[in-house]
Amino acid sequence: MEFRHESAIDSLFADVAVDEPGAAVGIYHRGELMFAKGYGLADLEGFRPITARTPFHVASVSKQFTAFSIALLAGEGRVDLNADVREYLPYVPAFGETITVRHLILHTSGLRNHITLSLLSGHGDEVRMTQQQVLNLVVRQNSLNFRPGTDYAYSNTGYVLLAEIVFAATGRTLREFCAEQIFAPLGMKSTFFVDDITEVGPFRASSYTRRRDEYGHDTGEWARALLNFDNVGSSGLLTTVEDLALWSRNLVNPVVGDKDCIEQLCGGGTLDDGTPINYGFGLERGAIAGREAFSHTGSDAAFRSVFTHFPDHEFTVAILANTELGLLSKVSAIADLYLPEAEPEVQEPPIEDTEADLSGWVGVYAPPHDISRRLELRDGSLFHRLGSREPQRLTARADGTLDFGSPRLQSLVPILDADGRVIGIEIPQPGSGASQVLPRVSVPDHLNVDLAEYVGDFRSPELDITYNIGIEDGGLVTCHLWSNRLSGKLSPVLPDRFEYPGDRLRRQLKMIVEFLRDDSGRIDSLILNAGGERDIRFKRVDSTSPLLPQASIRARGTWL
Repeated sequence: MEFRHESAIDSLFADVAVDEPGAAVGIYHRGELMFAKGYGLADLEGFRPITARTPFHVASVSKQFTAFSIALLAGEGRVDLNADVREYLPYVPAFGETITVRHLILHTSGLRNHITLSLLSGHGDEVRMTQQQVLNLVVRQNSLNFRPGTDYAYSNTGYVLLAEIVFAATGRTLREFCAEQIFAPLGMKSTFFVDDITEVGPFRASSYTRRRDEYGHDTGEWARALLNFDNVGSSGLLTTVEDLALWSRNLVNPVVGDKDCIEQLCGGGTLDDGTPINYGFGLERGAIAGREAFSHTGSDAAFRSVFTHFPDHEFTVAILANTELGLLSKVSAIADLYLPEAEPEVQEPPIEDTEADLSGWVGVYAPPHDISRRLELRDGSLFHRLGSREPQRLTARADGTLDFGSPRLQSLVPILDADGRVIGIEIPQPGSGASQVLPRVSVPDHLNVDLAEYVGDFRSPELDITYNIGIEDGGLVTCHLWSNRLSGKLSPVLPDRFEYPGDRLRRQLKMIVEFLRDDSGRIDSLILNAGGERDIRFKRVDSTSPLLPQASIRARGTWL
C-alpha cells in the first residue's frame, strides 16, 4: 500500500496547536510502518515536541497485552482459562460463585471496578493507588454486581487480577513477563509496564487538561492531569507509535504466539449461556468507518489512546494523546483515506411510525441499580426525561417499540402484563451483555419527604469509609473526611430513594441511594449504587462528623 495523504492527516490534527498538548499517530500496513508523526508538545514546561518515538501512557490499550500474556500461558498449559481464579489467587472472596479466568478477561466476572471503589472510598486522583491497594479492596468486597457469566460490565479489577495470575503462574511480574516473552522478541525497546510511578524515564509525554473552575467551566488555562497509580494489568503500559508497528506486525504474521492465539485475541467472547459479546481478549470487535475492526481505547488522567486493527485489510492505526482529544473520529477518517470504500450496509425496511395512543407509556421507570427515567406526553408526543436533563422526543414504531429517532440508536421495548398494560421497559444491549430492564413504579403525586430522617453517618466496611448525609437546597448531600462534596444534590424520586444523575464536567458519579428502615421505621442503613457499581451497603453509626469548614484555597482536581 502506497503512502499518501500526509496533508489530509495533518488536517485531522489541525485542532492541535504547536504550543499545546497533542498526539502521535502511527499507520501500519501488514505490520510495516507507513506513517508516523507527532503533533503538539509532550512537555509544556520544556517545550519538547511530540515525535513518533515519544513514549505515552496508553491506559486501557494495555489490556490486550495482559490478555495476550494469559493466552500464551494457557497455550503452554500453565493457566487454565476455565479454572476458578481462586486456584491461582486464593485470597479472592468466594462470593458463593465461581469466577473463572475467562470471566476476568471478558469482563463477565461481576467484580466491582476498583477505580470506582477507590473514588467512593475517598481516594481521588491526588492519592497514589498501588497494586496492593487494589487487592486490599478486592478482599473487602462482600458481593458482586451480578452472577459471573450472566452479564457484561467493564471492570478494571479483573485485569489487575490477571496480572497477579501471571505472577502466580510464572513467578514473574507482568512487567518482567511481557518484557521477556513479548516485547524483547518483537524488538519493542521502548515499551514496558510501569509498576513504579516514581520511576524516572526519559522523553515521556506528560498529561494535561483544561483547567476548570468549581462549576466545570473552562478557565482558558492548561493544568497538569495527575497520573498517580502504579497498578498494572488493566493499564500501566508505556509505548510509542513506532513500537506499536512491531505489535501490529505480530497480529498479521505472528512471531510471539501462533495464529490460534491471535485469533483468540481478536475474537469476541460469549456469556456462559452462549450470548455473544463484542469484547474478546483485550480487543473489542465492531465496525469502524463501516469496516470490521478490532479496537480498544484508553483513558487515564488526560491521556487518550486508541489502537484499531482492520483484519480484512491488514491495516492498523494507533493514536496516542496527552490531552482529551476525540480519537475514534480520526481513526475513521484515516481508514476512509486509505482503505477501499466500505460496502453500503444492507438497509432493513424501516419500521413505520405510528399514531397509536401513547398514554399507556406515561410514567416513571426505575431500574434497581440505575437512574430512574420518566416518560411524559406533551402535545401528542412522548418525551424521555432522565433526571434534570433536557427531555428527548421519542418516536413510536408500528412494532410497538420506542426509540430516539432511529431504531439503531436504542430501542425501548414494552414489557406487558396479561391485560396488555405497560409494566416495564426492556432495553436490548446487543454485544454488550444482558438487556436492561426498567420496572414501572407508582409514584405519589407529592412526595412528602422529611429530609431530617436521613441525616447522619453511615459506614461501609467494604469501602472502609464513613459518609455523612446532610441537607442542602431541598435535597441530600454526601461528604466524608476527604471530600466536602462527594456528589451533587441527591433528590427524592421515590419513597426512601434518592438520585443524582452525575456531572461529567465536574467528574461526579451518578448515584442511586436507597435507604432502609428497621422494624420501628427508623432509617438504619442505605444501599449505594454508583458509577455502575451495585449494592454497596452502609450501616448507620453514631454521628461523629463535625461541621466541615471551607478552606481559603479550593482544590482544583476531581473531588471538590
